[in-house]
Amino acid sequence: MTNQYNFYNIEASFKQYLLAGNKKVTVKNYLSDFRHFLGWFILKNKLNSDLPDITSLINIRLINEYKSYLIENKIPVKTINRRLSTIRKFCSFCISQGWMKENPGKQVQNIRQAQDSEFIEGQNQNLKLKTENLLNQFEKDLIKEKTDRSIINSCLNDVQEFLQII
Repeated sequence: MTNQYNFYNIEASFKQYLLAGNKKVTVKNYLSDFRHFLGWFILKNKLNSDLPDITSLINIRLINEYKSYLIENKIPVKTINRRLSTIRKFCSFCISQGWMKENPGKQVQNIRQAQDSEFIEGQNQNLKLKTENLLNQFEKDLIKEKTDRSIINSCLNDVQEFLQII
């Protein structure tokens, strides 16, 4: 395997592998999910479209990072599990090409609806507490600066409104 891949070349090879035994809709979903994973990988590593030997970089830790990223961004459970399935399928493709010896994706489990809900609820609770602490500290700083109460209230409302948008 060469040291670099062009995103489109590896995708085309993966597509041919998928077409060997899958329906067109399944292939379309696999390729879409594969593009999403590569896009995340490229942004995470600040790369251009020429990838390093990606197969040597795909490991359990990386797949779990991607899984966490999907959960944190509130991607539906079914979509997360389908994307994890795509990574497993891609690793199987890499094994068939002789680029990998084992499939690290098989060691990363899908998530269940209950797990996802509990995790997201915990994340939301942590975010709420952090937001409340930041707003309280901001209010204290404004009071320390002897800012008028109406301005303090207006600023706090603006910040809360902004935080709800993001």
